[in-house]
Amino acid sequence: MLPLAQALARAGHEVAFATAGDFCPRVVEAGFPAFPAGLSLGRQMAEARARYPEQDAMKGGLRFESFVPRMLAGVAAPARAEDLVPIVRRWRPDVLVHDETEFAGPVAAAAAGIPHADHSVGILRPLAMARLAGQVLAPLCERFDVDVARLGPFGGLFTYLYLDVAPPSLQSAEISKIAVAHPVQNATVDAGSEGMTLPAWVTHLPDAPIVYVSLGTVFNSQAREVFAAVLEGLRDEKVNVIVTVGNDNDPADFGPQPEHIHIERFIPQSLLLPYCDVVVNQGGTAILPILAHGLPLLLLPQGANQFHNAAACAAAGVGRQLLPDEVTAGAVRREVRALLDEPSLGEQARRVQQELAGMPGPERGVELVERLAEERQPLPRTRAHKATGP
Repeated sequence: MLPLAQALARAGHEVAFATAGDFCPRVVEAGFPAFPAGLSLGRQMAEARARYPEQDAMKGGLRFESFVPRMLAGVAAPARAEDLVPIVRRWRPDVLVHDETEFAGPVAAAAAGIPHADHSVGILRPLAMARLAGQVLAPLCERFDVDVARLGPFGGLFTYLYLDVAPPSLQSAEISKIAVAHPVQNATVDAGSEGMTLPAWVTHLPDAPIVYVSLGTVFNSQAREVFAAVLEGLRDEKVNVIVTVGNDNDPADFGPQPEHIHIERFIPQSLLLPYCDVVVNQGGTAILPILAHGLPLLLLPQGANQFHNAAACAAAGVGRQLLPDEVTAGAVRREVRALLDEPSLGEQARRVQQELAGMPGPERGVELVERLAEERQPLPRTRAHKATGP
């Protein structure tokens, strides 16, 4: 949500974030006040597993659709609301903007009598997930004397304004059911790499395609075998390979590598993508900035919404996917070759790149939030907003 926050600040508005205490320093570094609220991601996951142990037997997309709504609405939201409700009452914002995975926001906004806007994190999640979250949220609404019916069937989502960052080719057909969905992309905005630099060797690589490998920020410590398969699969290929393994891993643990493979803990993605030809990724929110550079993807989903995103990318023809039990060195080698050799994948990725470039940016989000603050009523879209993807 940083691009929207920065655009709101440029327009003269006062903006603050409420987030887990361990993340607050990152918010302050970005130039905004931060209020500690709720659990850290680690505690959230641990408490959710303890409360819903039966979910561990589920895999992939099924676990995502069943477990995640219960975790977000039944574990994360109550803990965050205990902090967030008094913060909102004390700070007295005109509008509360929350991401679509955050269900304490609608409750806190309703308790304070202010409107709230939902900021999407990518492709619309199945509406059945939001319905389940809405059901799980009922005790929290009672705790803060909020009429659960006022939040609607989706736990407060899609009530006033939904800022939709997904391009039409990837978007779910269910977006047509969201009357308050407005396209506002942030994938082309570099909002967080100020002051960062690339390693000097990036600009002096041999003349060969560059394959960038990243599994995001959450699943790195659990994905060492995935990294190992990718490294083995690309060991003898005539490509430059750049792998970021996260702060939880030590690059030295993966052993000696040939000269064309570089392993780092972190490289600023927004600075690296202009040099790349294809990307191997887990399928999280990073798919949109990657596609904003017109790069085809090999998706190796590990959890959360990554299975849905990977399937959408494959259906849209912008990449290929390997599910966890399909990830081998040979499969990775085959799929990366396909990304480099099949022109249609790059062509489709560039089509999505054009879609993103044609969508309104954060300034449009500012206009909508300003209008919501003034009118305090739902803002239905005035023309068709449909997906062209799966």
